[in-house]
Amino acid sequence: MDPEFVDFLATFPPLNFADPAAQRLADAQAPRPESQLPAGVTRTDEEITGVDGHQVPIAVYRDEDVGPDGGIVVWIHGGGFVLGDPELEESFCALLARKLSTVVVAVTYRFAPEHPYPAGLDDCYCAVTHLAALSGVRYPSGPLIVAGASAGAALAAGVVLRSRDSQGPGIDGQVLLMPFIDATLSQPSIRTLAEAPVFDSRDARLCWNHYLGPLAADPPEYASPAVAADLTDLPPAYILAAGEDCLRDEAIDYALRLQDSGVPTELHLVPSVPHGFNGLLPGATASRRARHNLEEAMGAMLGRTVRVANHAR
Repeated sequence: MDPEFVDFLATFPPLNFADPAAQRLADAQAPRPESQLPAGVTRTDEEITGVDGHQVPIAVYRDEDVGPDGGIVVWIHGGGFVLGDPELEESFCALLARKLSTVVVAVTYRFAPEHPYPAGLDDCYCAVTHLAALSGVRYPSGPLIVAGASAGAALAAGVVLRSRDSQGPGIDGQVLLMPFIDATLSQPSIRTLAEAPVFDSRDARLCWNHYLGPLAADPPEYASPAVAADLTDLPPAYILAAGEDCLRDEAIDYALRLQDSGVPTELHLVPSVPHGFNGLLPGATASRRARHNLEEAMGAMLGRTVRVANHAR
């Protein structure tokens, strides 16, 4: 393990994926760091009408200097399909909007097991469809990128596959950070790193069962993109894998399959760090390097350079 993470992980409390409702309550009662938007970024809260009239909340972070073709980044948070809060990632989304002179939209999707597949995917897909339809009207035109971390990366990859198959919105890039995309749990790292810190193989199995229920035995490809047989004609991808993560090998395998399918794919494997490392310790050397690479890659997808030379927060 990277020495910068050892002490932190020694005191990191295990997450209760067996009882998501109890974990959500504990998260809600825990003290939260105060979030402050960087100068030049505004936030507006909106709701989108999704499937069966469900209202999908989105938070829109807009840089004051975004041009009419500044593009849109859709951000989907992680949490094993059962946990998570986009409010905790506000600093990340707002700073990304500022550095890339763009609009970043964070989606609040429904959680399993109360709302199993495809509820979360429907919410995210409806958000992307809404944003694409109003590109050049309420939101800037330009590239549309779908990005997410962990389960959020699975939802992002599912949105991309569904959009291709249904002739939906044109998506110009997909960003998958430590993706949780293989419900078959068949990659070697699920076994070799079964007791990995932060998120282990038991957690993975619990979360897939919450999200898919009986479908976990034969998972749909939009839920578990790793089982998709056809990965052609998908947008360019940026994929990040963590070396001490039980999900490591599914990220690597998906990247290689995308590349073999003719999809321009950039894969970064950061050694000796746990799942979610960049959010757990954003000031660590590995996290700062990963964030720098991510911002440069997303800037390339948007067709611009990163605005701020100093990438440390």
